[in-house]
Amino acid sequence: MSAAGATLHVVGIVADDESRALLERTLGGTGDALTITPTLADGLARVSAEVPDIALIDVALGQNAGLAVIHHIRALAPQVAIYALTHQSRLELGSAAMALGATGVLVMPLTGDDVLTSLAGVRARRAEQEHVREVERRADVFRLESRLFAHVAELAECETRREACEKLLEILAESGARRALVYLPAAEGARELLRACASPPDPASPAFCEELELLAYAERIRLRVIRLALRRELGGVLLVDGLLETLLPDVREAAFATLAAQCATSLGLIAAREDQHRGGMKDPRSSAYTFAYFVDVAGREIDMARRHRRRFALATITVHPRSSAVPEGVEPTLATVEHVLGAVRDTDVLARVDANEFYLLLPETNGLGAHACRRRVLDRLLQTAEGQSYETGVGVAIYPHDGGDLSRLLRAARHRAEVCRLSVVERLGLRGLGLAQIVDALLAEPAGRPGTPPGLETPRVIELPTTDVVGLVLSAVREAARGGSSLVVLTRHGGVGIGGTVTSDAGRGGNPRAMHAVDVSHLPGCGNVEVCALVSEQGAYAFAGRVEGHSVRAVHAADPLLADLLIQRLSQASGARLGD
Repeated sequence: MSAAGATLHVVGIVADDESRALLERTLGGTGDALTITPTLADGLARVSAEVPDIALIDVALGQNAGLAVIHHIRALAPQVAIYALTHQSRLELGSAAMALGATGVLVMPLTGDDVLTSLAGVRARRAEQEHVREVERRADVFRLESRLFAHVAELAECETRREACEKLLEILAESGARRALVYLPAAEGARELLRACASPPDPASPAFCEELELLAYAERIRLRVIRLALRRELGGVLLVDGLLETLLPDVREAAFATLAAQCATSLGLIAAREDQHRGGMKDPRSSAYTFAYFVDVAGREIDMARRHRRRFALATITVHPRSSAVPEGVEPTLATVEHVLGAVRDTDVLARVDANEFYLLLPETNGLGAHACRRRVLDRLLQTAEGQSYETGVGVAIYPHDGGDLSRLLRAARHRAEVCRLSVVERLGLRGLGLAQIVDALLAEPAGRPGTPPGLETPRVIELPTTDVVGLVLSAVREAARGGSSLVVLTRHGGVGIGGTVTSDAGRGGNPRAMHAVDVSHLPGCGNVEVCALVSEQGAYAFAGRVEGHSVRAVHAADPLLADLLIQRLSQASGARLGD
């Protein structure tokens, strides 16, 4: 609506040239927009389409049909101010127009003062209406802010910062926020941030990151970033979308500043209380450790590994409910913790990040040991009833190969956990198949299938001469050996082939490696199957295909689950446990 002093849009439905000329002269210097039409039909169409501020209608047009136009305009656009134009001799038409909803009557011939006075009255009424709306809007804003900040002030009563964050998201959702995430410092003085909670749940958001990485994520998906800080002390970071959108920009910025200060104060008070009870480092919902304790232990482990040039590993375990198998609100926390603890050593440290994510620290563990632990944990989870209801991913990272600080190691492990969850083994249901069926299913998988994750972990189909394939596999085995100890399990056939060439190359120096060549010719459909699976400090590699004449059609990928499955099938063929 137009405020005082704002321009108006005027539609005049007049036929005589004198009235038309006067309107053009009068309004030409005011800056108002004027549209003049001589016919009632065209005028009604213009008013319906443009919805002007004022309509000036000669009610005598069309043998007094202008009266009907007033009635139609009032029904179509009730906010339009309508002035009936009539001659002194036809004042009864003006009375009829007022009865039909006209705002006023102007007597023809028109004068400039009459027109300007009418426009001034409309401007004044528009200004009054806008003022009333502004007062009402500010009252709504005051009620919204009072309710929001009253609830936020209650956060200080929560027992833990995580509980406070969960309550904060509930408050923001009630205030109109469509999406919100809260991140807390991973430990006192740490640069890294830990995702405390998200509404709605957002597995794609970083669970553990530095602030710059979080800012980049928020910018990418267009979330507002509110730093919950008092002076230089960062209490957390809030990412939000849809909150306080009805406020004017300056009012909204002030409200966000107040919100940030209140939240930071509450989180600071809770953190001080938590510090007083820091002796108990166990997560209250499970027998796992808290993330703060995990960060402290991992920091000491990194210092010791750097000082003594040792290796250690850590793993990320993600457990997400399948779409329809788990009732909403049911958390896998307790069951997951017990199964994981049953698969690891007493010296390993398991920490709970949230209901669906856990971190596992493996002191003095190299790559092969970490991958063996990954297999044990994953097998233990998949063999349980809960494992059938959840999508499980386990990813490992090795110090210093995958990073020299905790944030890089956790990012690498979390990426591999997601790769594990989306592995071709799960996507194609390969666990129940025999070796020949696995190879055929992989070769039948179309390249670039929708939903397949990009990267080295996704199987790629290749078709090369046998000699080139032998060279490809041999280079992968040699590269794995250069990184330290490695495990290689492959097929062996009579004559020249992958198994014979790689086995003969194994004794030519380099780092120690465990190598097993398995004869699979007795298995159905495996007479021309060539398979190589290796696990090393750098990761895992899987190769599987069939010899066709002088060439090999195969798939290869850096997929740990696929490598594990191929090792398992070759172990069954040999009658020994080759992966242990």
